[in-house]
Order: sequence, then structure tokens, then C-alpha cells
Amino acid sequence: MEDDYSDPYALLFDEDQARKAASAVKIFQDVSVGSSKEKMKEEGRQQRETLAQQQRFAEKDEERDYNQAQRAYRF
Repeated sequence: MEDDYSDPYALLFDEDQARKAASAVKIFQDVSVGSSKEKMKEEGRQQRETLAQQQRFAEKDEERDYNQAQRAYRF
């Protein structure tokens, strides 16, 4: 017990505990960053799908409008 008190830093800093804590933080960061990255990928995929769908609708609307204009011109 006296050996513990001979080094004042031993009371404040336990190297094994610090390594365990650092390991836990690293795991948490990996999981957190990984899930954020996956979430961003999913949001990007959904945004691309939405934009593609909007583009298809716009093209259909344009085609419809063109056809209506052509029919109106013929009369």
C-alpha cells in the first residue's frame, strides 16, 4: 500500500484504466462515425432518387405540353 502512495501520479493516473478508456472512446468514435457515414450515404441516395424522379416528371410534363401545343396549332 505504501508503494501506491510513494508515487503521487499513481493515485491520479492509472495507465491500464486510461488505455481501457481510450479503447472505449475509439470504439465509440468508430461506431459513431460509421453510422453517420452510412446515414449520409443513405440521404445522398434518397436525394439522387428524388432528383431523378423530379427530372422524369419534368420531362413528361414538357412532352405533354409540347403535344398539346402541337395539337392546338393544327386546329
